Amino acid sequence: MAYLVRILLLIAVLYSGSGVFALNCSQIPSADIIPGRFIFIPDGASSRTQIPPNWDCTYQITVPPLIYATISLENGLQGYNDVIIVRDEQGTYTMVSSRSAPTVYFYVFPNTTTTFQVSTKSVDMKSSFRLVVYYQRMPNATVTQMTSSSLTYFELNDLQVNSDKLPQTIQALENISLSIAASGYSSDVFDNYFVIDGDFSQQNAVYRMTSFLSQNYISSGNTLTLVGLDIWNSESSVVLTPLSQTQQFDSLTSFGVYFNENQLKIDATTGGRQRKAVTVVSMTNAVVILGVEMTPPCTSLKAVSAPLTSSSTVLLDFTAVTDYPRNITEKVFGIIAENCAATLKMMSG
Repeated sequence: MAYLVRILLLIAVLYSGSGVFALNCSQIPSADIIPGRFIFIPDGASSRTQIPPNWDCTYQITVPPLIYATISLENGLQGYNDVIIVRDEQGTYTMVSSRSAPTVYFYVFPNTTTTFQVSTKSVDMKSSFRLVVYYQRMPNATVTQMTSSSLTYFELNDLQVNSDKLPQTIQALENISLSIAASGYSSDVFDNYFVIDGDFSQQNAVYRMTSFLSQNYISSGNTLTLVGLDIWNSESSVVLTPLSQTQQFDSLTSFGVYFNENQLKIDATTGGRQRKAVTVVSMTNAVVILGVEMTPPCTSLKAVSAPLTSSSTVLLDFTAVTDYPRNITEKVFGIIAENCAATLKMMSG
């Protein structure tokens, strides 16, 4: 589906042909925002349109609820000071210039607006541009009910609506803690994965997952919705935990593991409880622990079954192990440290 959208955008570019077109600053009429329709900016432009000197126009791409837009920005900027500044409601700022790629893609999330400010200076450098906007209907979300003793996670690949996957809505009996199990895979990007505080019918706030790479997010209510508009393969996951479960620890974060060696550092020598935990998510059904370095004293360092509750089973007590590697035959499990600082080297098995 994702590649089909890119092909459709390319066909729209080729079919539109070429030719001279007068630049204008008109906006998209609301009546033209229809799923399956292409819109060209400037209005009706059949190819990249030349931008005159001293031009400044902001084009607003607004989409209603349950519709999203894929935008292909055809970049023909030539002047050093000629720019297109892109801003969205999640606070993302992108500056496109003559040094940017010839085609740049953007996504506009349902019920939000993204703006494209096109600006040139006094010298005519023959810069040009065109926006090709393609509207699509957002599929209905799958709803998952989460109890106070459960854990829910999704690989980012399974959130990609452009790859025929569905959005995911998680409902709990309490607030939900969200954390990103980033794998460290160099090609993983999180810009086009979204978190709704609430659901599509009641969007209390919308964030890009990039905002939560170094901190958890706590929902304002008992519902979160996850959507992926990206198309690239990912080795990372997102983990959702009932808030009461996280409150057993000074912190409960997440960590992703894939086929290259990755290092998890945990330090539970500070904090009120001196007790920290990490949920580990592997891209396979097993993890190989290659080695562990502990800084004494270390009261406790254990791998336990997930979710992390009082009934979790101990899978491996690292304070009692001296020889590695060791295998943990679980796709998801926890590491709990008490008054202990350690570095664990691991990879998917």
